[in-house]
Amino acid sequence: MKFIAKTLIVAMLGSTLTMTSGVIVSNSAVAASKAECRAYAERKANRKATGRVVSGAVLGVGLGLLGGAVFGGKHALRRGAIIGGVGGTVVGGVNANAKWRRTYNNAYYDCRHNY
Repeated sequence: MKFIAKTLIVAMLGSTLTMTSGVIVSNSAVAASKAECRAYAERKANRKATGRVVSGAVLGVGLGLLGGAVFGGKHALRRGAIIGGVGGTVVGGVNANAKWRRTYNNAYYDCRHNY
């Protein structure tokens, strides 16, 4: 009987130590490194900003065609599409760059402060 009691006490102490050390280890998290946060932020920003330039170009071509049709003239549709496409690409690129930069900065800040 004494042997069984001693075995149970040792087993209970061992499980208590294991559970306590698990709690201590899980609460002692270390912040992510700058390199890890840069990589995380780049991945998130790339995912978020993808397609902005293309959508800007498509929208620009559409608006250029519409403008060419409204204002008429010889070769108006072609010129309107070209001008609208170039303008839309530029505007889409600027918008995508701003969106990428905002997303990157937010993700990097979150990574450094919350993980």
